[in-house]
Amino acid sequence: MTTLDELLSLHNRLTVMHVERWVARGLLRPTGGADAWSFEQIDVSRARLLAELADDIGFDDDTVETVIGLVDQVHTLRGQLDLLARAIAEQRPATREAIASTLRRLGRA
Repeated sequence: MTTLDELLSLHNRLTVMHVERWVARGLLRPTGGADAWSFEQIDVSRARLLAELADDIGFDDDTVETVIGLVDQVHTLRGQLDLLARAIAEQRPATREAIASTLRRLGRA
């Protein structure tokens, strides 16, 4: 877990105002009260991305929120595709071949 002070020191351009704004918008999800927030590694990484989107690229808060929502969707989809691939891999060879054949046929359509 990372404290607010540690988070700010990891990202030298980050301010308390940034973090408070992103927490209020649900883009960062620390545990604990506002006086003693603790951040998971995912929030530490996300804070870096949020700072890049807002400060380096210049996106406004609504655009940042949209981009982060899309990133979250991609991450979720990747997890679902991995799960599906593992489920297919556990099927009998004939079933796997039937799925592969159907995918090839649909890919040409």
